Amino acid sequence: FFLAIVWVIRLFSSKTHYFLAKKIINIALWLFIIPWMIALHIVIAEMMTYTPNSSGIAEIVDVNINDSTQYYSVRGTDSSNPVILFLSGGPGGAQMPATREFLSDLEDHYTIINWDQPGTGKSYDAIYRYDQMTPEHYILDAHQLTDHLKQAYNQEKIYLIGESWGSYLAMELAYQYPEDYYAVIGTGQMVDFTQTEKDCYQFALELARENNDQDLVNRLEDLGEPPYEGIGLSLRMNTYLSPLYVWMATHEDVTHQDWDTFDILLSPEYSIWDSVHFVMGLLKTFETIYPQLYGRDLRETHQTFEIPVYIFQGKYDVNAPTYLAFDYMENLTAPKKEIIIFEHSGHNPWIDEYERFNAEVRLKFQEHLS
Repeated sequence: FFLAIVWVIRLFSSKTHYFLAKKIINIALWLFIIPWMIALHIVIAEMMTYTPNSSGIAEIVDVNINDSTQYYSVRGTDSSNPVILFLSGGPGGAQMPATREFLSDLEDHYTIINWDQPGTGKSYDAIYRYDQMTPEHYILDAHQLTDHLKQAYNQEKIYLIGESWGSYLAMELAYQYPEDYYAVIGTGQMVDFTQTEKDCYQFALELARENNDQDLVNRLEDLGEPPYEGIGLSLRMNTYLSPLYVWMATHEDVTHQDWDTFDILLSPEYSIWDSVHFVMGLLKTFETIYPQLYGRDLRETHQTFEIPVYIFQGKYDVNAPTYLAFDYMENLTAPKKEIIIFEHSGHNPWIDEYERFNAEVRLKFQEHLS
């Protein structure tokens, strides 16, 4: 590169071409410097990620799980406190900053773990072969993480909270490995994936017709009823999911917090590269894993549990229809079971009504506190 600059200087050494040579050299220098400046900024940002400390335990930990490096955040006040493993939605979602913001009331009595799952956020590179990745890999990884957490924090068992897709993972773990968990809470509970998508599609179509949005009606009718598969799955599903999010976000009876995706992307937990992976997780990881969930119905496969099971459901949740959660709970057998409706919430009562959510978590889990 620098030999080329010398050659340009020699070529245009006469006064006639001096300014032209200077301009070419300046352009060449910037073309060389800017990419390196960007790369250096990305590297520094990666090194400087952290989870803010509010006078307690606050760190991001990397751990080897099934021969891959994965990450989780830890927040609390005493490492001997009971552990709650929070499983984010998706597949492909990452929620480290959101749990810091909305589950902070639990940190005095619990150690809160938020795991970035393979294929998203800080753990994006944990997936080496997308063509071989299945939901069962997530279940196995989550259980290996559980074993790690039990040893690292000297716990006989831990607690589970799963939201949306994470609620499905949580029920799988509680069902398959009851000896490792005290109790499980599912919120935005996924039950029957195929029926859920059909319900979401129909609700969006009804909204479009009520609002006389003929353009959306046409796009939905052109797509046809889900389930869909293949490349572009995320964008096609967003055609009917986006109107649902707007409906919940603007409903007068839903409590709305000042929080959105940009709060996650701009958080100190995630570097520039992590933010890129966050977006990629919602696209590539989602469209790889989600179609494999079609046909799965917890009502048919996960009916008898050996530990307490609770579902915290938003009254206005149209992304994971509440009637399916009621139906599932009605036919479920467990030492203790209860469905709690959050009257001012949509799909995320742990955000919409976080104060009540935290209070209910403490109430349901308190019998295991020392």
